[in-house]
Amino acid sequence: MASNRGKPPRPNADIFPSDNETYTIENKVTLQSINQRMTIHPAMVSNYATQWGPIEAFRELQEFTVVLEEDEDEIVYKAIASGSSRRTPGKSEKCLGYIRWARRNGAGFVDITNRQATLEPWHLDMGSTSKKNDKNQAGMHGEGLKVALLVLMRGPHNHAVRCLSGGFSWTFNFTSQRRLVACPVRMTPDAVMKVRDQARSEVNRTLLPIAVNPGEDVQFLIGAIAKGRDEGGYPTERNEVTREEFENWTRAAIFLQKIADGGIIKTKKGDLITDSRFSGSIYLKGLLLKESQLGRSASITGKKMYCGYNFAAGATNRERESMATADDESRKILAIWNQALLTQASLIGQLHKLLNSNTEFADVDRAELFTQQETKDRIRAYILEEFKHKWCCTAKERSQNPRLLQIIHGLNRTALQVKEPYWAILKDSGFMTAEEMEKKLFKEAISIPIPQNLFSRELHLMIRAGFECCPLTANTTVTYVKAGWLGLDSLYLKSEAEFKIHEKWSTMVEAKSELGISHQCWMSWVLLGATKRLLSDAFSQIPLSLFNMRDGDSPSWHRKQVISESDQRVLELIQIKKDTMFSIKDCGKLNRVGIEWSPNTAWSRECKVTVQFHRESTCSHLKELLTAKKVINTDIRCCTDTRGGLTQFPNTTCFTTTVPYAKKSYEILVEKGQKYFALLYNPEDLGSLVILRGKPVIVAEDRLALTVDTTSKENQTHGQEYLNTYGKALRLSLTLGDKVESLDIMTPRDWFRGPGMDGKKVIIGVEKVDSIQAKVPLRPQPSSQLQPPVNPQPAPKPRVPSKRSGFEGDTDVRPFIRRKPF
Repeated sequence: MASNRGKPPRPNADIFPSDNETYTIENKVTLQSINQRMTIHPAMVSNYATQWGPIEAFRELQEFTVVLEEDEDEIVYKAIASGSSRRTPGKSEKCLGYIRWARRNGAGFVDITNRQATLEPWHLDMGSTSKKNDKNQAGMHGEGLKVALLVLMRGPHNHAVRCLSGGFSWTFNFTSQRRLVACPVRMTPDAVMKVRDQARSEVNRTLLPIAVNPGEDVQFLIGAIAKGRDEGGYPTERNEVTREEFENWTRAAIFLQKIADGGIIKTKKGDLITDSRFSGSIYLKGLLLKESQLGRSASITGKKMYCGYNFAAGATNRERESMATADDESRKILAIWNQALLTQASLIGQLHKLLNSNTEFADVDRAELFTQQETKDRIRAYILEEFKHKWCCTAKERSQNPRLLQIIHGLNRTALQVKEPYWAILKDSGFMTAEEMEKKLFKEAISIPIPQNLFSRELHLMIRAGFECCPLTANTTVTYVKAGWLGLDSLYLKSEAEFKIHEKWSTMVEAKSELGISHQCWMSWVLLGATKRLLSDAFSQIPLSLFNMRDGDSPSWHRKQVISESDQRVLELIQIKKDTMFSIKDCGKLNRVGIEWSPNTAWSRECKVTVQFHRESTCSHLKELLTAKKVINTDIRCCTDTRGGLTQFPNTTCFTTTVPYAKKSYEILVEKGQKYFALLYNPEDLGSLVILRGKPVIVAEDRLALTVDTTSKENQTHGQEYLNTYGKALRLSLTLGDKVESLDIMTPRDWFRGPGMDGKKVIIGVEKVDSIQAKVPLRPQPSSQLQPPVNPQPAPKPRVPSKRSGFEGDTDVRPFIRRKPF
């Protein structure tokens, strides 16, 4: 095969086709090229576009903004406006065209006239349109006029259609093969003059606004008495257009409707039609796209529509029944709402109802995506004003958060349930969930000093100690906050390394209420329950991803392990602290400080224990050391190691030693005038918590006195709270007896007896005949009055708690009995 590569193109190839080419040059047909008449066969058959009706067809034949005039036999819509790019500009009052229904020879017909326009033969070509680049026109597919002719001439409407334009008289019909055919025939000058004279006559005696000029205007006549062929190709008599039929057709254009004031809100984005007659109708540039009918929505989404809409711009689908896409439709509807609210703010209530309706309306479809910020701001203002005592939430939120109603109640509101898409809009406008607001208010709540009662101090210490068990929470600051009615117990702020606790947990009474404890119990039990609750709450607030140790175990498993370990450590702390006693005794020139513990509690009997005595005046900062690891890693240079034995001279330093846990006690002589505190920890378990004892029991010769004194300056304010919360006797005088030979409570032993705070006689265990007695005073007394009773009287055996407790203030008195002499 010969190659044509490199050869220049043949000049004038389209002008001078060769004889071998199978096509010929086709010149564009215009009215001027027609001598007298021509038959045009558009490429359409009678059953094309069967989904169209007469309203859609009528839409394609007119595009006006009109003024209505009517009487009994005539209806006229006049277009009174300035000219466009396709019309000669004129005065604003110039009539540019009209749509008219009237009777002629007793039969109704429709006259649609557009001035200074021409219908050309090529307008009947499929795809031919003059509107493609005209933003003021609706339609661009180039088939509207052709389809309109089909619809009007086929059954059941069966109307004759004529057109006068460019000096031609056009007739339209079907062929015997059911094809659309148009026949333009050139009018003689006499025929043109006759039409003009008749029009002038009608202008003078009817509502006709102008006399048509067949040479300059386009006039469509629909419904005249005539003969033709139906859509099957058979001869038929054409029907008239009744008044009712015409009025129904006019629904094709919104500007042909009588809409009362307030029934339509015009905006630059389009019109919001609130008149219920047009509910569910969609218009584009004033022309109807589709009407909603029973079981069929005009919206491309298929959802019910509440209002009608006239879009100022946009592209349609090929059938011109809807916008091109669902997103385009939703975006334009919400743009109209945004503009309408600028002129009529009261519409915001209706928009709220649509957004929160159980029925899904097309009016607000995808509103969460396309609602403009101005509208969101107006919705926010409306909710805050109309529902000021409500708090918005969703059904999903209620199902996922069992505390939701409690949270909302804590915000002093009641719940207002909204739809998920609506909530997305509210959230974008600045709304917060009830849980988010609760946390925000809790975070902003005023911090308060640690209340000076034993329970709050001990709880504060326990929480801090529990945090030290996890590297994620080590060095976390713990504070109480004044959070009022907020239902949140606590808030963990990871970024600020702070844990806030509601002040309701700062008293034993309210803590018991929160824990659901209604019966009398030891303070240590309440402390344990409160600590476990708050620690679990704190660790649950830490993002789960932070517990991902990349060791094969899930983050959830690691978090459970942290919670379990912190619970165990706190339990150890409480148990050991219950069974320890820190005491001081005046030994003349020196003081003897000592600490006792039970080797059967918590730690293993085979382990070792480190004991440190520190002076308050120089080492109080060491009280902040909560784990054995921190004590060991701290450079403590103040201590003298006393593992060589009891020091026999006054010491001016702090002291430390490590002894077997089974030893049970440790004591040392110190100089007078110094206040000491004791630290106890397991050096073999770096994660173990430090036992801190800061207020020693005073031993006066052979007598013990608890240092907690409601008459002291420190406890003066909270003395009554101590009495109400922690026990019966806050100051106690006891006489020493022999060491315990047996733990069996029924074994006779030297013990004590005396009257309790309620005046009852008390005795513990089975009393030996020669037992030494002790008296429990009814009220706290100064130390000068703390003397042994002269002649104690025997007392009956009532009930007394037998469980030991090392927390200052617990109701059990046994921890303050020295069971073994130094």
